[in-house]
Formats: sequence, structure tokens, C-alpha cells
Amino acid sequence: MAKIKVGVIGAGGIAQMAHIPCYQKAGDVEVTIIADINKEKLRYVADKFKIPKAVTDWQDVLNEPVDAVSICSPNAFHASQSMAALKAGKHVLCEKPVCLKDSEAQAIFKAVTSSGCKFMAAFPRRFSGEAKVLRSLIRAGEFGEMYYARTGYLRRQGIPGLGTWFTDKKLAGGGPMMDIGVHVLDFVIHLLGAPQPEKILAATFHHFRDQAVDGGWPPSETRIGDKSSGILDVEDMASAFVKLSGGICLFVEASWAGHLAPQSYTIILGKKAGAQMPDPAKPDNPLKIFSRLKGHLTDSTPVVPEADVFQEEINHFLDCIRKDKEPITTKEEIVSVVRIIEGIYKSARINRPVSFKAGRWV
Repeated sequence: MAKIKVGVIGAGGIAQMAHIPCYQKAGDVEVTIIADINKEKLRYVADKFKIPKAVTDWQDVLNEPVDAVSICSPNAFHASQSMAALKAGKHVLCEKPVCLKDSEAQAIFKAVTSSGCKFMAAFPRRFSGEAKVLRSLIRAGEFGEMYYARTGYLRRQGIPGLGTWFTDKKLAGGGPMMDIGVHVLDFVIHLLGAPQPEKILAATFHHFRDQAVDGGWPPSETRIGDKSSGILDVEDMASAFVKLSGGICLFVEASWAGHLAPQSYTIILGKKAGAQMPDPAKPDNPLKIFSRLKGHLTDSTPVVPEADVFQEEINHFLDCIRKDKEPITTKEEIVSVVRIIEGIYKSARINRPVSFKAGRWV
């Protein structure tokens, strides 16, 4: 296949730190156009990465002869931009969260079917060494039937882009559950085999608005020209108990601020074995697998391969285009994650459990 040409919508932190440099390292790929409404940032990024064309209207990207599009815009635009790109015949790599509600997810995959193009969600944790080891063992039956998972992504003091679109509900859709909780949630749903949510009881908390501190993401050097709206109308913590199909239960929590030790964790339990996923920020805390061997309790620490997760994510997307392969992020997994987050916010809003019936949360 000839060199793949890529357009990027959104010139923010994730585009600068992951998508663009990883495309440029991949080989036989050229980022030919980038779009952003922030003219100052747009010019800076285009110059830094030597991108030949820079536009302020994202739809101009779709009029270019590009093969694929990376969508790195604020969350509220992911669904509409993904569908427009697919309709234009472009393969799509969309940043998380793919969309804000189930109806949008269904519309995206309808567009995928109509276009015949590839659609992939950007979840780099799937490419970690731990994910590869666990996925292989689970699929080989070493864990037996899966029945429980607990996962969380907790910051002590780290609200991203304070006062920017990250903290504006109209643009972000939510706070830490939408921003960082989605990473660990997707990781678990992927390992468990894409079970679908049936019931959710959730709560959100808003206790640190008066003590809010910018968490340092995106990095300051990627915020050229950004202007703060001053809006902070999303939660600073969310937690939920989720009943999934197949009798699987899940507890998930995410915070930007709270009086606790920062951590990211995942625990999964099967009838034959369980695992504790280490915090990626603490390499001295290895992946541990707990099982029984000939009647004896055993703990093991598998040798985990090193991985450049962002580069492997981009390489996988490009490989799917070149070899006509299906992306690692399946429709069932993406829909499950979108539904769970939508259900979490609804349960918290109405202060009672919700059930997914006839295509909606009630």
C-alpha cells in the first residue's frame, strides 16, 4: 500500500504528545493537515511537526485526500466528527471517550458499516505488556469463568486543564469518570470479554471546587493560545457498582481530587485464578496472579514485555488499514463502556439505581 496520509482534528495535548509524533515515527505515513480553532496553537503545532497544511475548520480536513483521521478534539465533538469522517470515506482513530451516550455509539457504528472504513477507539492501555499477558491467559482459559472486577484511577490533586473544556460539562460530558476512569473501565471490559451493563448504582461528588488545582495535563507547553472559561461544573469524583451480563459484577471509581494516595489499579477474579494489575506509575509493583496448584495456593509474577503503548496503538491502527484487519477495540466493547458511563451519570443524577432496558437507562 502507498504511504498513508493522515489528517488530525484537534491540536491539543494528546495530538502533540501521542498521535502526531507516533504517526511520524511509524514510517510510510504522512500527517498532511491539522485543524484547530486556536490559531496560535495551530500554527505552533504545524511548524513544530512540519505539517504542510493548517486549517481552523475541521471539515476542511475531510475535503483533503487523506486516508485516515485522528480525532483529538473535545469529547462533545467526537461522535459528529467521527461520523462525518466515515461518511467522507476516511478511516478513524477517535480519542476517548468515543461519544457521550449509547445512541451516538449506535449511529457511529451504523456509519462504520455504511462506509466500510475502519473505526478504532484510542485506548493505549490495551497495548501494555500487562494487558497482553492477561488477555492471553484469560482467553486460554487459565482464569476460568470471570465473575468480579474492581478498578480505579485516583488522583489526589489533579484537575486537568482547569477552567478549559476539560471542566466544562457541555464540552467534556463529565469529570474524572469521563476523562481517566474510562481508561481503566475499557481495560476491564476488554479483559472480561465485553459484557454489557444491566444495572448501575452510582454517585458523584463535588467537594473540591474551592480547592481546585490544575493537574498539569495537558502539559503547559501544549496549551499555547488556550483561554480559560473559568467553568468547573463537573464532578471531582465518581464511583459505581455495575451488574454486567453473565453475572459479572464490577466496581469502578475515578477521582481528580481527594484526600487519598494517587493510584491506578485493577483487580479481576475468575473461578480458577485472579490478578492484580500494577499501577503503571509504580514499576516496582508487578502484575500478580493468584491461583491454586495441586491444592496449594500460589502467587506468580509473569515476565511482562515492555511496550510503548502510544506507538503500538498507532501502529495497530495503521496495520488495520493496510491489512484490512478489524481493530482491537470492538463495537461490543466500545458500546459497553459508553453505556456504563452514561448509566453512571444518570444514576448519580437521579440518586437511585438504573437498569438498561429497551435501549435506554430507566
